[in-house]
Amino acid sequence: MKKLTVILCLSSFLVACGGGESESTAAVPAAVESLPSSVVPITIDSAGMASLVIDDRFDLSTKFKLKIDVALSIGDVRAYLNICQKKANSLRADYGNCLVRAPLSQGSIKTTLAMSRQDIELIAEIWFYDTSTQPLSFAWQFDTQVEHQMFEIR
Repeated sequence: MKKLTVILCLSSFLVACGGGESESTAAVPAAVESLPSSVVPITIDSAGMASLVIDDRFDLSTKFKLKIDVALSIGDVRAYLNICQKKANSLRADYGNCLVRAPLSQGSIKTTLAMSRQDIELIAEIWFYDTSTQPLSFAWQFDTQVEHQMFEIR
């Protein structure tokens, strides 16, 4: 009981003391420069966003749909699909950021994901329930040349 009392007293003392920073600061004199008399003041356009011209086809959204199409010729072999974000500076999947985790039926699955950013790289891994078969790995990243994004796994 004595130890507990001593620990409580010491911890309350340490908390009550604060950070121990000194509050003294030396004032640094600021250098004053005189501006030439020919300086023209800058005027700000009050139109703001109203003066912005945007193409009608651009909807100001970075969201897009990514179609996932898996069709493997593996027959009735049981397998599981993970689609995850790619780890930074690695070719491996970040299992903490997976977008799809689903079993494959007859080696295929089709689904659509709503993606929020174009700079995301994805890694798809197909794991087989039979541990003697090595998992398959596929990579995807946004393709600026196509209008409809698709992650095809064959």
